[in-house]
Amino acid sequence: MYYASLRGFSLLTFVMSSFALSACSPPPVAEGAAALDVVAEVNLQDLPNRDWQLSAGTLQLSFCRNKMNDALLADAEDLNRWRLVQEASALPERRRLGLQQLAAIYQDHAILLWQEWGTVSSQSYRLAAPADAPPPSLTDALARLGRDDAICYSALDSSQED
Repeated sequence: MYYASLRGFSLLTFVMSSFALSACSPPPVAEGAAALDVVAEVNLQDLPNRDWQLSAGTLQLSFCRNKMNDALLADAEDLNRWRLVQEASALPERRRLGLQQLAAIYQDHAILLWQEWGTVSSQSYRLAAPADAPPPSLTDALARLGRDDAICYSALDSSQED
């Protein structure tokens, strides 16, 4: 009788733990081409606006492949110019590869990155979220991105707070 009760308790504990963990997981995001469309659209907008909010602080990321860092190479003036034009055809061809990488991050981690600038070694991003969503957490994003094999370096901007 004791063992049956213990086994029932263990099963109940497992089920309750599963529900609790599923409540903590990020919301589902668009997949494949839809994720790329969202990332491309958001990165062509001057944010924040009435539809999108940005995190107060920034993340600095460096991808393990130099090709990816090169694809995301852009100074703030280039990014602002592309956002003013709001036309994907104005982007350099290499930028598509970079946006595909950002879409993979969005799809895998539910983190929507909005680029502020990029050099040959790293980029600075703010987190974007729908205006009616809770503010995005830099700490949570850093924890998730720190486990991504495509990213070799990640850090919070020390001058910003979450």
